[in-house]
Amino acid sequence: MSSLKSKFFTKKGFILTKSYTVPRTSLGLGTYAAYKDFDDSYWRIGYGSKEINNHLINSKDKATQVEIENQFYIDLQEFAENLNNYVFVNLNNNRKAALLSFAHSVGIQSFKKCRLLDLINGYASKTKIIKEWSPNINTIWRSGGDLMISRRNTELYTFFSPDKRIPTFTPHKCSAKVCLLNIAETYNGSPTQIKAIEYLEKKFKDLDPSGEILRQFFRYWNQKPTGLGSPQPPKVDP
Repeated sequence: MSSLKSKFFTKKGFILTKSYTVPRTSLGLGTYAAYKDFDDSYWRIGYGSKEINNHLINSKDKATQVEIENQFYIDLQEFAENLNNYVFVNLNNNRKAALLSFAHSVGIQSFKKCRLLDLINGYASKTKIIKEWSPNINTIWRSGGDLMISRRNTELYTFFSPDKRIPTFTPHKCSAKVCLLNIAETYNGSPTQIKAIEYLEKKFKDLDPSGEILRQFFRYWNQKPTGLGSPQPPKVDP
């Protein structure tokens, strides 16, 4: 595969985008034929590539699965370069991957004018981005059927997933088998996550009918830190 460099291109972005991009005109046995769309002046092959093996596609061209994937890898790096002209905020690799998939899906002309890009460039809140990106809220994304719904959910989840474990200013010794620190970062409002929260709430209600455990949790959660992440000491009645 090519070693072209693009600060917006990541391996994760390539895998995510390819997983939702269906190669066209399969002849079977891992071979693909050239095709031309009705309003297109170029012949294409595989994942929409206009060239392969360093030559423009013609009507008689064929290519293997490996060849079309290698060419798509090169094409997507070139496409990712365009995003640098429209995205003006620093993003981690997961956010780059999600936005690359989204932009490739809608096309660069639609992407540069879309509301989601305005929200991201404007440092919008997580809630506003979710409302625009989630197919469970913004029903326009349902028009593409199950594949688009799945793609938007995956992009949204990826966008809000941390690259690494959440750093903390104070030592954290997790008491659970699964650490809960990443919940806030990965929340995207999907039906399955709502169901997970409702399950947890029910279990808390069974465990603590008075609600004191959750009240104490939110007391800690909403306290303002007195230093670099150090919680305020609880008030003690005289």
